[in-house]
Amino acid sequence: MRAARHLIIALTAGLALAGCNGAEPDADAGATGDALPELVIHRPFRPGPGAVNSYWLEGPDEILVFDTQGELNLAAHVVARIEETGKPVTAIVISHYHPDHFGGLQMFVAAFPDAQLLMTQDVADQIGRDLSGYVEQLRERDGDEFELPPEPARILENREDISISGVPVSVHEIAGAEASPITMLAIPSQNALLSSDLVVNRMHPNMADSNFDSWPRLLDRVARDYSGYTLYPGHGDPGPANLLLANQAAYLTFMRNLVVNDILQDDVATEAEITDAIAAIRANYPLWETTTGRSNQLRRNLEAIVAQLGGSTVGQNSPASQTAAAQ
Repeated sequence: MRAARHLIIALTAGLALAGCNGAEPDADAGATGDALPELVIHRPFRPGPGAVNSYWLEGPDEILVFDTQGELNLAAHVVARIEETGKPVTAIVISHYHPDHFGGLQMFVAAFPDAQLLMTQDVADQIGRDLSGYVEQLRERDGDEFELPPEPARILENREDISISGVPVSVHEIAGAEASPITMLAIPSQNALLSSDLVVNRMHPNMADSNFDSWPRLLDRVARDYSGYTLYPGHGDPGPANLLLANQAAYLTFMRNLVVNDILQDDVATEAEITDAIAAIRANYPLWETTTGRSNQLRRNLEAIVAQLGGSTVGQNSPASQTAAAQ
């Protein structure tokens, strides 16, 4: 992949980004050794369907960026906020191969050319091979503005520590959740976990690439490992890790029961059953937006679950279904 060229970005603010949410430092951090500085966890945010979280960890003398938005204009706003600090960005981490988390990468590469781009090997391979066509979708969307994602400067290893202003940040790669794999970042000194799309808080996750069987088990494991932490999800507001992980597990259980009990009694999902199931999801979660912002996301989620559970969908190749899939 070729390196992204530098861009001169005109920041015309048409989108409001709210202020940052800082992590509360652990009261016991440094109690058994030298006190560590606090990393402030920023989350520039816009509400509505398709809202995705990028985070930047600000230390006293450097910044790490975690995910880079999915659209160039949104990425430009985050870049502008970071530039206001006057601190160097030394690392950019991409959590996984979904375009809403790396689609704005070229803006960060252009603005912070000295930053190291970091990914695990699997994430780098998925972006480079682009078997799901996500990079190609970005190319078609952005046209002449599009820049191929550059190769990472260094490959992240699972369980390694990286340092931001002397604060250890632990890399944890998990496989078999909303995407596979997903890179999470933990800040043990602050009891903070940046989980990316292992957890989506009060939004409908994109389940097209999910592993519906192993995802709940991963949630249980992370709940044990990070009890008492603050969790910063890939979409939605941060909150107590145990609560957000339990809520995500409950959502997956609801979706499984809906498919098993109301759709797949005869192993076939009819159009009427899919339509009724979508209505049930919206009734049970009336204020929730979708993470993709696409009108057909709930349908695609149900079809993905049906397929994983061994069922089939009647009419999924019909003109109506093809029109919905194209939206």
